[in-house]
Amino acid sequence: MGEVKKLTLFQIQPKLKMSYKEQEIKLSSNWTSAGLYVGSILLLLISPVIIFAAKKQEFYMGMMIAVLIFLNLIGFLVYQFTHVCDARIIDDKIVLKKLFRPEKTYSFDKIGCPYSYQLKRTKYIAVEMKNEDNTVEKYLIINSKSLLSFENKDTEQVLISLRNKSKNK
Repeated sequence: MGEVKKLTLFQIQPKLKMSYKEQEIKLSSNWTSAGLYVGSILLLLISPVIIFAAKKQEFYMGMMIAVLIFLNLIGFLVYQFTHVCDARIIDDKIVLKKLFRPEKTYSFDKIGCPYSYQLKRTKYIAVEMKNEDNTVEKYLIINSKSLLSFENKDTEQVLISLRNKSKNK
C-alpha cells in the first residue's frame, strides 16, 4: 500500500491566493450526513431490542449499564444533529452550513480555538465561531478516515493555521 499524505495549509495556501477565481476546499467529510442518518437508523433498530430485553428479564445491574450507554448514544447523536456542519473554504472565507439551517460565512479571524476527539477512524473537530453580534456559535466538523472515504484532511490543523495566519496580519 502507498503512503497516505495529509492535506496541510501549505498545500491549500496557493489555492487561497488565487482570488480572481473562486477556489473551494472542502474541510468536512463527504460522509457526514450519511453517517448521521445511518447512526439514527441503527439506534431506532436497537431500541425495540433493549425494550424487549428489559420486559423479558428481571432487573439487574448490567441492564442499567446498557440503558445508560444507550441514552448516551442518543445524546451524542442529538448533539451531532444540532452542531454538525458542512465546512468549506471559499477564497478568503470559511463557509459553514449546519443541517436544517442556512449557511454562514466567516472570515478567518472569527475562528475560535478548535479542539478534537477521535473515535476509531473518525475525528470530530469542534470549533466556536464569533458572529457579527459577538455571540459565539458552535460547529462540529467530522472527518472520516475509513477505507472507503478516500479522504485525508487534517481539518483541525488547517483551522489553527488559518486562525494564526489571520492574527499575524
